[in-house]
Amino acid sequence: MINQTEAQKQQAGKGTRIAQGARDDLLLETLVIESGQIVVFFTLDMIIAEKEFCDYCKSKITKATGLEAKQICISCIHTHNSPLTSHGMNHHQKPDKEYWNRLADQMICAFQLARNHLQPARVFLDEYKIIGYYNNRNRPGEEYFDQCLDLTFKTESGIPLVRLLNLACHPSLIGVQNRYFTSDFFGVMRRYIQGINGTPVMIMNGEAGDVSPRLLKKGVDWNECVRYGEGIGAQLIYPNHPIELKTEEVKIKKITHSIHYHPQESDYLWDKKKELTEKLKGTDQQTKEYELISGCFLYDIEEKLSHDELRYEGDCFIYEFGGFRMVTVPCEIDSVLGKKLRNHDSTPTILQAYSNGFLYYAVNQEEYGKVFESYVTYFPRGSADSMVEKMISRYE
Repeated sequence: MINQTEAQKQQAGKGTRIAQGARDDLLLETLVIESGQIVVFFTLDMIIAEKEFCDYCKSKITKATGLEAKQICISCIHTHNSPLTSHGMNHHQKPDKEYWNRLADQMICAFQLARNHLQPARVFLDEYKIIGYYNNRNRPGEEYFDQCLDLTFKTESGIPLVRLLNLACHPSLIGVQNRYFTSDFFGVMRRYIQGINGTPVMIMNGEAGDVSPRLLKKGVDWNECVRYGEGIGAQLIYPNHPIELKTEEVKIKKITHSIHYHPQESDYLWDKKKELTEKLKGTDQQTKEYELISGCFLYDIEEKLSHDELRYEGDCFIYEFGGFRMVTVPCEIDSVLGKKLRNHDSTPTILQAYSNGFLYYAVNQEEYGKVFESYVTYFPRGSADSMVEKMISRYE
């Protein structure tokens, strides 16, 4: 678990907390669609689905099921209070490989169960505007994805099978005093909506890189979490203007985005190191700001500068179903880039971030260097824009 008090740091080590139990169930949600070929979407209640973890799970799943890796998508909701399944910002952390194995086995079981219960379905799209609760934390009052797309799969007679909700917000409301695993307000919202009529609810998190409840929340405890989950869920109960979507044989497209740059040749990194170093000199060491600069922003800048060159790869996928598409990105993508992926054409687009890897924040080039997400990103300036343009060029 990440975020901690000083006392917790001494007990658990930097970047982690020792959990005392579970506040609510952490779920693995599984959606299997057969449209010419099978595709399966797994969404886990955890913070990061790093490439090493996803590749490990996909390897086990392909051997057990005969699926190809491109037919499998693994993502997470990005709750900040989940078991350690990644290296996170600290590469000295060692994830529990037995837990990885357990999760992979559960994915296999969930897929087999879902596949054995497949039935013909019709697909309907509804759209809702979510009022209040979260906004763009870097540009308050300015544009962000304030919609929730509702992709509902129904039997041929009209009985709902599952609601797939696609919204964009950090589920990071619970504060550092928390010592329990929790899916945050996403879990509350999911249970609240499902409790209305029993239809299973699956959530895919979209362009939440710069969107969170930080500026609008009134507390950081479980009561506030419930207020958020039920308050947002109440806006999604009644049908708005659902339309039926046509479906065709799914076409799967994989776009591998390669990042290769030499940090020591980056004026941006050197300028930021100088700026942050000077800022530290005038900052009280006992403040949260000092801790954030020294332990996060400056740490990440210096870590990059310690390398002669850096190479990363991230896999993006486009699943074209004719009447709609689903796209995945291996990062936290911001509102500007998310809007490009969603609004390029008239085809409804479900955007699933935090998928099949984690390259930290994808920051658009206009805001790069102006927002704190620029410090921890693996993308050099303009690289995330290039990734999005490559994806758009592959749209049908």
